[in-house]
Amino acid sequence: MLPDDGPAAERAIAHRIGRLDQIAGIAPIRFTDGRARGVRAFDVRSGGGLRFTAVADRALDVSALECDGVPLVWHGPGGVAAPTYYRESDDGFARDFFGGLFTTCGLGNFGPGGSDGFGTFGMHGRINHLPAEDVCARAVRENGATTFEIAGTVREARLFGEDLALERSLRIEMGSRRLRLRDVVVNEGATRRPHMLLYHCNVGFPLLDTGSRLHVSHRAFRPRDARAAEGMADWDRAGEPDPRFAEQVFVHEPRAGADGRARALVVNRALDDGRGMALVVRFDPSQLCALFTWRMLGVHAYVMGIEPANCPTIEGRVAAAADGTLPFLEAHERRTYDLEFEVLRGAVAIDREVRDAEA
Repeated sequence: MLPDDGPAAERAIAHRIGRLDQIAGIAPIRFTDGRARGVRAFDVRSGGGLRFTAVADRALDVSALECDGVPLVWHGPGGVAAPTYYRESDDGFARDFFGGLFTTCGLGNFGPGGSDGFGTFGMHGRINHLPAEDVCARAVRENGATTFEIAGTVREARLFGEDLALERSLRIEMGSRRLRLRDVVVNEGATRRPHMLLYHCNVGFPLLDTGSRLHVSHRAFRPRDARAAEGMADWDRAGEPDPRFAEQVFVHEPRAGADGRARALVVNRALDDGRGMALVVRFDPSQLCALFTWRMLGVHAYVMGIEPANCPTIEGRVAAAADGTLPFLEAHERRTYDLEFEVLRGAVAIDREVRDAEA
């Protein structure tokens, strides 16, 4: 693991290695087996203990994340599959949902599928099932430090319908455990279009385990339905896997901290030999006005979801239109979304973030 004291440390390390990829870097890969065969992806090592997989053929979403060999996110049973397997049916999303650090839902809908005057749409939209184009992966020198960057564009378009582009970049500094995501969504069409966007972040075992706790910076929250209302006393707690457990979803009004960002983090104080480990998601509530949390403590489906979104209605596009919360992009309008994912280790860093969340 690299020391985290900036360019001086990088220079000292550079004297001791033959190539940068000895300790950190981006490696292009292709899956070779099963439904993932042929899928383009990137294996990224930060040199700070963080390693993740960005799947270029699935919107550059991040399917895996670990810190010093400890896996931190949940993987869906279907695994990574090529876009060609996707079917826009009632269960199409569930069959191809790989979970991971984040799965992007949108760009025209999240929540249940349906149809309206703009067309027919499936659960959580199409964007996660589309491949990126013009993909670039590189190491960039900035102010004497190295930053690893992956960028590309994902297009969701059809004749006589939407023409939306997702311009995405992932950036992490060498030696860091903090991944930055910037998305710019552009309506390249000539008419206004519905635009719903949700980041489905999925914390899993062993970070999620009995005793783990979720902390959220919010002004208020409520259960989505009667099943979630039954879990209000334990909405922020993990527990033992239960084969009878039914999912619980909670709707939060995010609150910005002193740094202008809202945050949600899952903490496991027992990990890392008792020093504790956490995964925090930070976002700007002026860009993403809503947050949903997904408590799913079933067998195999053992996951805590953190889901920042640009619309407070989780019941889908038809419901959002009915209650007046459906976002739109005007012709040629651009909208930017910034998120940050960081792995925290040790009580000092974790306690500071928890205080920021609960202040």
